[in-house]
Amino acid sequence: MKKRLIVLIALIALFVPVLTAQDGGFGASVMEWMRDYMGMEIGSVMIDGTSYSKVVVSPEVGIGRLKLGLYLPVIYSEDLFDPSSWYRPKGNNEWDFGGAYWGSDNIKGALDLAADLILKIKYLEYGEPLEDPFFIKLGNLHGLSIGHGLIMRDYRNDSDFPSIRRVGVNTGIDFGGFGFEALVNDLPVPQIYGTRLYFRPFKASKLAIGVSGVADIDAAAELEGTTDYDKLAGNFSFLGAGLDLDLPIIKSSPALGLRAFADVAATVPYVRTDVTHSGGKSIPKGLKTELLWDNGPHNWGAATGFMGNVAFIDWRLEYRYFTGLFRPAFFDATYERTRPSLVQDYLPYLDGSSQVSDAPTVMGIYGEAGFNLFKEKLSLVAGYMWPWTPEDGFTISNDANDELRAGLLLKRGLIPVVDLAGAIYYDKRGIVNSIQDGSFTFFDEKTAFAGEIEIPIPKTPNLAIGLIFKMVAARNSTTGQVEYVSGSSPLRIKMEPTVTIETRFRF
Repeated sequence: MKKRLIVLIALIALFVPVLTAQDGGFGASVMEWMRDYMGMEIGSVMIDGTSYSKVVVSPEVGIGRLKLGLYLPVIYSEDLFDPSSWYRPKGNNEWDFGGAYWGSDNIKGALDLAADLILKIKYLEYGEPLEDPFFIKLGNLHGLSIGHGLIMRDYRNDSDFPSIRRVGVNTGIDFGGFGFEALVNDLPVPQIYGTRLYFRPFKASKLAIGVSGVADIDAAAELEGTTDYDKLAGNFSFLGAGLDLDLPIIKSSPALGLRAFADVAATVPYVRTDVTHSGGKSIPKGLKTELLWDNGPHNWGAATGFMGNVAFIDWRLEYRYFTGLFRPAFFDATYERTRPSLVQDYLPYLDGSSQVSDAPTVMGIYGEAGFNLFKEKLSLVAGYMWPWTPEDGFTISNDANDELRAGLLLKRGLIPVVDLAGAIYYDKRGIVNSIQDGSFTFFDEKTAFAGEIEIPIPKTPNLAIGLIFKMVAARNSTTGQVEYVSGSSPLRIKMEPTVTIETRFRF
């Protein structure tokens, strides 16, 4: 491995000046392609409290609407040429391609080979949900959604990247009279699954009727090792199911598009075996359908509204109604942070301490708008849901969490002098309520936040400094388990900032 890396670096050092010097022909064509699609990052990164250096080659290829990006990293603590000092996600040596098992356990070797190859895919994209007959998204995904998003919308599987790398997939095919969508959050170690099947019963109409399902088969995974909830790990699942109607009124085009929709859904836990948690309270095994009915239906939600575009502005407006512990977009950008809290929220209703009929009924209006300007070099999206209860009227309720979503993307070539590029997103629940009770913080477990800024180095068009910042879950450097805020009840994941500064080289 050491010799191969030395040879590779030598070849790059030898051929890059030669190719750059050519004014035309094959060499110039190669260099033009590499400038557009080949990048290299050299810098440092903090993972689980340990500082690593990194060298990452990230080629990108675009063929029509198909986009493919690879992620080829060497993240090391001491010596680039000493594989024993390389970072191993979850203990896996991603560069041995099953070598540790070949000859002794070929099946395990083949599985490890597949997992290591999958980890090299940063993203693969083609098409868009609800718009194209076929779409697929693979890799570090920023917006996994099912249908219109009442159960799952904008779920992120890259919250802890690069310390934890996941390769999710979201795909679907529309056959005309029927179709389907499917997703999984991480192909090597799947925990969250989703699907939507739909059909169009009337040939003369584009009206589609869909049935959706999403499952987190180990929702309490992050509670493993805790004093009160350890037995829930591997034993607790969240299941969501829904029915939806979708009606394109004006087919989407660069000038105008309009779509009407209506969804209804419910969530329910599943406990695999009898379990006892804090205080000696027991929960019998089984699917907890009793939460769905207690002198009436509970733990369900509905949404209806319109979405579309006017020229370069995309928009969405919907009315929401939900009861019990159900919340719209249950699996969202903050879910990786809030899943331990959600499990704990459900426990009193499972062990008999509380009645689901006592949980509040909430209504709300959600609005969202986004636009792309200057040939998509500037993009902005913002959304907000204002919730209230029927008893309180339009005054925001202490029992209901509002919801904020915001994102900004800036590409190179827009700012003429500095030529900055970057992106940032901020998703948060419970802003108004936390301000009212004095617990507000910008970055907690109900927040998804990350961004980066790329600053070109003057007079060196191929070099830039990248500043990457995000809030990640604090993890024990030895066990890899998440850490919780001291004294919090229910347990809340401790968040910590991480900043990476790297030199980016483009050929």
